[in-house]
Amino acid sequence: MEALTLGSIVLPNIFFMFYFIQSGRTTAAALPVIFFYVMAKTVPFAIRSFGKVQNPYKILAASIGLTLLGTGLALYQPIISEAATLIGIGIGCLKPAYQQLKDEYRAQGEWHYPKAALYGILYLLFALVLGVALTKISLLAFLGEIILMVLLGGALTSKLPNPWPSTPTFTGPLSWRPLIATLLVFSMGLGARGLKQTGSALLLFLTLGMWLVMLVGFSRLQHLVKSSRLWTFWTGATTNFLLIYSLFYFDTLDKMPLLFTAYGLFILATIGGLLLSPQLKKTSYWWFAFPGATLGLILSLLPTDWYYLAGLFIACLFCSTINAFIWPFYKQDATIPPLNTRFVRQNFNILGTVASQVTLISLLIITNFLFNLHGRQILHAYYAHVPDQGLSQPLWITRLVCVILLVIVAAILIRRKLPRIFNKSE
Repeated sequence: MEALTLGSIVLPNIFFMFYFIQSGRTTAAALPVIFFYVMAKTVPFAIRSFGKVQNPYKILAASIGLTLLGTGLALYQPIISEAATLIGIGIGCLKPAYQQLKDEYRAQGEWHYPKAALYGILYLLFALVLGVALTKISLLAFLGEIILMVLLGGALTSKLPNPWPSTPTFTGPLSWRPLIATLLVFSMGLGARGLKQTGSALLLFLTLGMWLVMLVGFSRLQHLVKSSRLWTFWTGATTNFLLIYSLFYFDTLDKMPLLFTAYGLFILATIGGLLLSPQLKKTSYWWFAFPGATLGLILSLLPTDWYYLAGLFIACLFCSTINAFIWPFYKQDATIPPLNTRFVRQNFNILGTVASQVTLISLLIITNFLFNLHGRQILHAYYAHVPDQGLSQPLWITRLVCVILLVIVAAILIRRKLPRIFNKSE
């Protein structure tokens, strides 16, 4: 179950990406991965219209049911886009619901697996390697592995006790107020992911428009939101930028072995952060994790791909450590209703990941237009898999601008928000 929740976005995303590649990288073949991504990012915001969460167990059960239905329908290729939509809806709240349920078991003294997350990452790594290997045999074999994991997750969930057997899932009543945030996340996700996979001119303007809205919105966000949530936003933006940029950079320049190396380093850094955080927190140097992540970003700008990979590892390592450091502040936050902590945290992580992807793709378009008078050339090189060494300069300029933006935001957070964390208060 740990591996399923940790890989809830990664595993289906990789499956649909292989489907896209093996189907000739056409626009129609891109629809499943676009629909999955957009729904997985949008649903956590959409459920806020039903009120506060009261029963994470029921959300977990419904999530697994929808995911299982979607993966089963994906076996029938003519409706794979509809199946991807169902999987995205199911996956959207799977992780926070499971984690919130674990938190309740811990509070009741009924959770006796302190290293479950670490083992889950290792199992996920094995599942990823096996899944990629299975695609060499058949794409359906990889899908079969995902279905098996969902079935095992469902079997485990059915055996877990429901701490709230007679409690409704949400507080209600139905409210349309969260609809604005939901539509913005939907538009940003659709624009960024759709443009990335298809290069559509219409999505180009949607993405650039959402980027401008996002830039205006962040200036208000930093003054209205607590530091723990802003750091979740920043770490989500940083790690997502490094992963998506690696995909564009190494795929466009035909360096696929280095792309797999980057993803492997990300997983190792995530594990390393979980192991490092309890040890570092005992020392007087625990605060170094915050500027340490920015140093990793700066290192990634130095010449050669190995400096980039080293910077990626260091930045992701400290981002994982930062997430562990700030989690206690979520639990102590009296403004978050009971049983909603994990869902609030996920929402800010989603905002960070979507914002970084919109920013990255917008800058790729702008820099490539300035250098080559062709805004979508890099996107075409990626989604059509046409390596082009002449794109290395606009790719590096995009990396430079993105890193500068992330470092500036981190500097603002360190200056304005970090003293509150030093003082152990918000």
